[in-house]
Amino acid sequence: MNFTTLALIFILFTRTPVDADLWWHLRAGQAMLEQKQILLTDVFSYTQFGAPWVNAFWISEILIASLYSIGGYFSITLFVSLTGVASFHTLARRMNGKPFVNSFVLILAALAAAPIWGPRPQIISFFIVALLDAWLAKKRPHWWLPILFAVWANLHGGWIWGFLLLAAHIAGNVISLYFQPEARAEIWKETRSLLFWTGLSALAIGLNPNGIAIWKLPFQQVDVSMQIQEWLSPDFHRVDFHPFLWMLFLLLLLSPFAPKPTQWGQLIKILGFSYLTFVAQRNIAIAAIVAAPLLADWVNAALLNFQKEKRLTPRPSLPRPLTAFLNTLLGFSLIAAALGNAFLASQPEKVDENYPTAAITWMKINQPQGPIFNSYNFGGYLLWALPEYPVFIDGRADLYGNKIIQEWMNITNGTPKGIELLNTYGINLILLEPHQELIYKLPPLEWKQVYGDDQIVIIQRTP
Repeated sequence: MNFTTLALIFILFTRTPVDADLWWHLRAGQAMLEQKQILLTDVFSYTQFGAPWVNAFWISEILIASLYSIGGYFSITLFVSLTGVASFHTLARRMNGKPFVNSFVLILAALAAAPIWGPRPQIISFFIVALLDAWLAKKRPHWWLPILFAVWANLHGGWIWGFLLLAAHIAGNVISLYFQPEARAEIWKETRSLLFWTGLSALAIGLNPNGIAIWKLPFQQVDVSMQIQEWLSPDFHRVDFHPFLWMLFLLLLLSPFAPKPTQWGQLIKILGFSYLTFVAQRNIAIAAIVAAPLLADWVNAALLNFQKEKRLTPRPSLPRPLTAFLNTLLGFSLIAAALGNAFLASQPEKVDENYPTAAITWMKINQPQGPIFNSYNFGGYLLWALPEYPVFIDGRADLYGNKIIQEWMNITNGTPKGIELLNTYGINLILLEPHQELIYKLPPLEWKQVYGDDQIVIIQRTP
């Protein structure tokens, strides 16, 4: 059952690699492989060219670029799916009780995480969170924490989730000191150890090419970030966000059957990450991961509570050779379906239909003079597919900061200040989605549309 569940999770996390941030990660990894050095300054835009860039993703970017060089989009698609399998396999190893119950909870949690699970370094953080939470739950030694966080700080900025997880675990221990006086000595010993090694882990974060500057990354609040899709609260009119609500409602429904003593650390983790999810949907995968083990425990406890004393007579089982044959057939069928689905999802034409490839072709043929003013959503793709044109902006919001992002918004909205900024930056080409207000506010004698389709229009400054 465990193999079948993980195969289904593999298929669930298989999707066409079309994430907007994939492309600047991919381009950065490619540049580092070519130059054989870590990128710590911007080389892709003209608005921030040469500015310091806190690149907390450099190992992940090199990994993604290496995968692409080996197997193109198919390799990246496999990486996304296998990372999901590894994360949920880590959860499965923590679950006791009925296999069908555990499989149900795993698939429900995977459905909850699916809307945010994509080809980006953050899925590595999701896996590390699952690993860290499992290690803490089993009360393993803590000396490895600084090593984990030192590596994490070079993979993705999501290491802050790890510290939140540790804080929740410590807070749970503090509450348990009051409610479990008989175990105070043991709990206090573990808490002191956690506090010590967490402090060393905070120092270990600085072991990266960015130095202590990396500590600023999670706390750089960009005002306009709340206008970016992943920073918005979940839209529960979308059906794909409903599984997360089902997890929360099930936890509320089953709470009377929770085993004793209360797992305060687990409850605080779930409440904390659920709160963060309602603030920004990008946290939904973490919330699902930390909630799944407790939900499995409570579902199993509830079923045990309702179990009748007299069990039903089990049905006769199939002969062992036939069972082995059917299981083998099912296993090979699932593997074939999973790999076939990944192959079809990663076909270049499936990727291209989500991006302005026709406009890119027009640019390469006509080679109009820049600089360009570009769409935020397509910024990463442009610096990947059209590297000869430095971009105005891409998905690295922390690099551009309030000033550049606000200027981008002023220009996109066609405000008088935005029109003036077009001249200030000497912009000769505009590549934007057709619905943007700037398209309709440009002085017609100064600008002319030279290309247009449903995805993007190109407007060129007249001589």
